Amino acid sequence: MKNYILTCSALLLMGCQTTSSMKNSITFVVGPSQHGLSFVFKNNWPLCGNFYDHNGNMPVKRQAKYLTHDNTCKIEPEGYVPEKIIIEYAPWLTYEEQQKIPSLKAKSVYVIRDEIQNGQLVKDVVRGTDKEAIKYNTTTRAKNIELAIDKLPNSAWKQIVLYPPQEVAKYKNQLPEGKGDSKRGKEIHYTISLNPDGTYTITTKLYWKVPYQRNWN
Repeated sequence: MKNYILTCSALLLMGCQTTSSMKNSITFVVGPSQHGLSFVFKNNWPLCGNFYDHNGNMPVKRQAKYLTHDNTCKIEPEGYVPEKIIIEYAPWLTYEEQQKIPSLKAKSVYVIRDEIQNGQLVKDVVRGTDKEAIKYNTTTRAKNIELAIDKLPNSAWKQIVLYPPQEVAKYKNQLPEGKGDSKRGKEIHYTISLNPDGTYTITTKLYWKVPYQRNWN
């Protein structure tokens, strides 16, 4: 009887939830393990809660064929554990390398000029944005980048397959360290480091979901 009371008390401290019944959420971040490298991803990721449109609506599904600026995904809806996640990637040009290619070079969107303020020269003062430059970067340049990526050979593309249910089973009876919101459950976070030779490493950590994560930051 004493053992039963102790066990029940422990569960009460956790909000009467067992670790096996807690909701599991999945996030992952994938990127180069060395500074100065860049990769592009095929847009076959699940719905990501940290993706939003120009009006601030979230989550949304990216419409682009490739992901060149995104490397983190908070899988939606919260608590959804997909059977598998396929990540296809290939080495790609860094922003600095793209700036050396006329068709891929981005136009500056800021209107900058030097000014005299309080009798002193102030350099590089931002005085607005260039709407035509913004339009060019998001249409013509974006299309040029897509066409350039289309030309990558099939051999350049590598694939990583994650099986989140296996990680859920692995962490089934483990409690995350630190404070968090046990009512929202646990978060299994993948960190995937890519190498230029096609090899990669994957680590996972277990976190509590916390209140301020309700909105991605």
